[in-house]
Amino acid sequence: MHIKLVQKIKFDGNPCRKSARVLNNLKELNLLGQIDEIITADERRPSDSEGFNLARKYKISSAPFFIVTKKEGLMQVYTAYYRFMKDVFNISVSEEDEISEMMAQNPELDYI
Repeated sequence: MHIKLVQKIKFDGNPCRKSARVLNNLKELNLLGQIDEIITADERRPSDSEGFNLARKYKISSAPFFIVTKKEGLMQVYTAYYRFMKDVFNISVSEEDEISEMMAQNPELDYI
């Protein structure tokens, strides 16, 4: 299995809040070593940034996201961290984190 993580770098040169949180979570769980490539989608260079090129290729509008290629050559793109963790590492994230991520990815949703 080959895992690529695409993180977003803001105009100020720092990772976006969500990318930083995902990287920290992976590090805390001792899973960062399982990520084969960390690619940046750099807001300072959107036209020649490998991360933005991958985002355009797969029609992804938010970061971070994961591209997982299995040994059989099957590829899966994950835009949801909780789904990636469950499918790839068989680890569930808290319901609160899952809801928070869904809300961040879908700002049109709101609680009633």
